[in-house]
Amino acid sequence: MGEFHKNLSLLTSDLGLINATAYGAFKMQSRLRLGSEPFTWSQTQLYHNPVKRSYKVTEMEINASFGGLQSSVPRLAAASLWAEVVQKSYGAGELSGQLFPLLLASLQLLDAADDAHAPYITIQFLWRFLGLAGYQPDTSACDRCGAGLEGPHGAVYSASSSSLLCHNCSMDHSPSLPSGALRYLEATSGVDIARAMDIGLEDDSLQAVWKVLPLMVQSVLEGELTSLRLVGARA
Repeated sequence: MGEFHKNLSLLTSDLGLINATAYGAFKMQSRLRLGSEPFTWSQTQLYHNPVKRSYKVTEMEINASFGGLQSSVPRLAAASLWAEVVQKSYGAGELSGQLFPLLLASLQLLDAADDAHAPYITIQFLWRFLGLAGYQPDTSACDRCGAGLEGPHGAVYSASSSSLLCHNCSMDHSPSLPSGALRYLEATSGVDIARAMDIGLEDDSLQAVWKVLPLMVQSVLEGELTSLRLVGARA
């Protein structure tokens, strides 16, 4: 914003997703310079102008800067994808108080992870985002006929209904999730995201989840996630 200022997009634990101006943040001696860098977790003080309905950053005390992201293109790409989800969902609206700890926990894991684990953290972030948004599909039964999905054929994702169907109810050429992928999503749903990193996937199941989950999220957001072209399921 201009030569020395920054217009920031902040996901906050109490105000949701807001825009705020950090005046002079590009100046080398500015106390706001480091705290206003991308993917920085800060304790931030804001001034709200009720007339202009705008926010101005007055102080930023850095809690963590996640330097591990800056040293790895796959990890930085993953964080960029999550940021796009946050922005296009408007911080999950009234559920931003739940999205904030999810994003923070994911960034903390990603900062310390190797590149091979980055896809798993992204899968968990997207799957849990669907859960808090109320769009996480049932992985145990067909949404149309109610038949169990525990068989060897797994499930098929229906884009029209944003649900999982058995193969008898599915349309041709719809992307599928093998039974191993369904078991993985079910098993990791009820555990802490850090513990979920101890559960792995066979490569075919990993690729299937990686293909279907973004489709689910894009359906919720009603738009394309452009950062997907930078992110892959293999490091």
